[in-house]
Amino acid sequence: MSNTTPKKTASASVGKLTTKFKLLFSTGDLSTSIPLAILMFFQLFFLTDVARLRPDYAGWAVGLPRIWDAINDPLFGLLSDRIRTRWGRRRVFLLFGAVPLGLSFILMWLVPPFDQLGLAIYYGLTFAVFDTAFTLVHVGYNALTPELTSDYDERSSLNGYRMMMSISGTLGAIILATVLGWFITDQRTLFTILGVGLGLASIIPPLIVFSITHEKPSSEQPKAMPWFQALKTTLNNKPFRLVMGLYLLSWTTASILAAMLVYFANYRLRIPAQANYFVLIAEGAAIGFIPFWVWVAQKLDKRRAFILGTLTWIAVLLGISALRADQVTLAYILAALSGSGIATAYVLPWAMVPDIIEYDQLQTGERREGSYYSFASFFQKLATAAALWGMGQALAMSGYITPSATAGAALPVQPEQVVFVIRIFSGPIPAVLLILAVIFAWKYPITRESHKAVLRELAEREE
Repeated sequence: MSNTTPKKTASASVGKLTTKFKLLFSTGDLSTSIPLAILMFFQLFFLTDVARLRPDYAGWAVGLPRIWDAINDPLFGLLSDRIRTRWGRRRVFLLFGAVPLGLSFILMWLVPPFDQLGLAIYYGLTFAVFDTAFTLVHVGYNALTPELTSDYDERSSLNGYRMMMSISGTLGAIILATVLGWFITDQRTLFTILGVGLGLASIIPPLIVFSITHEKPSSEQPKAMPWFQALKTTLNNKPFRLVMGLYLLSWTTASILAAMLVYFANYRLRIPAQANYFVLIAEGAAIGFIPFWVWVAQKLDKRRAFILGTLTWIAVLLGISALRADQVTLAYILAALSGSGIATAYVLPWAMVPDIIEYDQLQTGERREGSYYSFASFFQKLATAAALWGMGQALAMSGYITPSATAGAALPVQPEQVVFVIRIFSGPIPAVLLILAVIFAWKYPITRESHKAVLRELAEREE
């Protein structure tokens, strides 16, 4: 693929990608980062404090749809490696998944007049529909990425652009929520407007990516291996298992931090008006740290960069957990420093996945981007769901007091055990998860040199 014609082929090229193409392609991350940001930061809070669902019911409304998620991610991933359409194997998912993604997201932020059980069922069902559309778009978009370039460092650069766009979407969504909150005091109205606006905005990016990319004709696509064999081969790929291990653990940490910052500001620091500001500081800092970690990965390699970034993140999270109620300024500083860890979790695991696909191609003779990215999507959503479910159950068991429905009512003073749970989820629990992630990264075998050797052998086979 040349510098000026990135849409002419779907096969991976060793050439450089233009900045314009990277930026346009990266907009595809907005369709997933914007909804996912609101879910990570506000879904549990919305269910407990706005829809006023019991925390344990809220946890189940988030957790149970993952049963379907356990099926649809691998299902759509394997399907994308086999489907043959006039729009290609991946782009068809973008074309037909965009509108359902936006509309189902809107439904998740309405508060129907149901009882507790009815609300739990409603939010569980709407979340399941959203998750289906999210999987279609996420798998289709991500599976296109390895086909754009096979250069080890160019993939880090492309993923840097992608994650900067992704975090910009996250930051933009949180800024919008914050600004709307200045003018709209009713929380139900606020989240309804937020859901409608961001849901409609999420429809556009997949269509942009669809328009600027192109895949090989169906007649040129290789025949896919049988379903069960493809599933077994994917899960037997050791480098992939290691990357998914470190990704699951680091993304669970990011999800816990995202959801817990609001509770930490409300009930530990007692500054609810500033809760969104901590989110903005963390995500804004993450954008600034992305070029740094891309540079570190180019100087060292992706594995060592991930380990270094994760170890520094552990120290920051333990510092957040140890904050006293009056240390607001230090809380802002630590929130900014946590952006380094967020950038590490966003960029480096995703930059490893394309290298694994060539490793798999060397073993099987096939390129199966859909299979691998579907499992990556599954683990990403599993991490978010596990974090929110665990937090919901822990808050319920510790005696969490649901805020009053009266407009303007002050936040309740939570029992000490609730504040203790919030602090534990802000530091010690994430620290344990990240230590395990470092162990997975330490064992990851693909380096820049070994990846070049894989590409050379693949080139010799083609010749």
